[in-house]
Amino acid sequence: MNKFKKGELPLFITHYPVGHGYPNHHHEFAEISLVTGGQGTEIVNGVEHRLKPGSICLLPPYHLHALKLDAGQPLYKFCCMFDMNLMFQPEFAEVGPWLVKLSDEMTPFYDMPAEPFETIKSVMYALNAEFGADTIGKQGFMRIKLLETIYLFFRHHPGFASLGQTADLHPEEWDYVKYVNTHFMEEMISLEEVAGKFGVSVFVVRNAFKRLLGKNFLEYLHQLRIRRASSLLTATDMSVAEIAYDVGFSSLRSFTRVFKETTGMSATDYRKRQAGTGERLPD
Repeated sequence: MNKFKKGELPLFITHYPVGHGYPNHHHEFAEISLVTGGQGTEIVNGVEHRLKPGSICLLPPYHLHALKLDAGQPLYKFCCMFDMNLMFQPEFAEVGPWLVKLSDEMTPFYDMPAEPFETIKSVMYALNAEFGADTIGKQGFMRIKLLETIYLFFRHHPGFASLGQTADLHPEEWDYVKYVNTHFMEEMISLEEVAGKFGVSVFVVRNAFKRLLGKNFLEYLHQLRIRRASSLLTATDMSVAEIAYDVGFSSLRSFTRVFKETTGMSATDYRKRQAGTGERLPD
């Protein structure tokens, strides 16, 4: 994703038969995938989801995911990877809040009903064809088709179906949230650093987080870090100390305190509980 030339849309798409599964991994860009044939199992942040034609998943950056194939079962899918900054455009201000809500509160995958599945599949076929072509207006056409894909994903997501339009949108405030979502693993990120990045006061950033998310800056930062830490504890063999530093904490002591305050248990107990090898702790 770092090899795109100036003026090119930071997007890659392919439609291919998956020949083998792959282990847990993450990347710095967003990814939307759509299964068009076959079966398998996708694991997203430690949660398994059975795949079939119509299974769709939109992953924000840094979410762990893996794939297991059924024996003798081929799997065909679209895979589209793109810079999430494309979704935080002033003309499409509602998409930014949706992405944050998806990341914080909703499952990123679901199975599309037959009719919208055919609709989004045709859109992704058009996007894929344009990606491999050399035609006038290519970059703009791909942006339109990507946005159409994203809108269809949210329109038919069971968790978003009952939501109305997001009111009182302030695109510049969502820029602060977007920045934290893509830089939360950096140890030096702070309220002051974000304010300086955008040339506003600390008071402006603090109020934006409280108004948009109902949380203060530090609460939201810890939420992002602990969510990723929980995924790493579930899906990897990394030590607790390695995970603490990976997600942006400057010390193991701070991570231990925040993890317990957030989840009600230690990181070690959380790992045991998720693995089913330790005594189940009360919720």
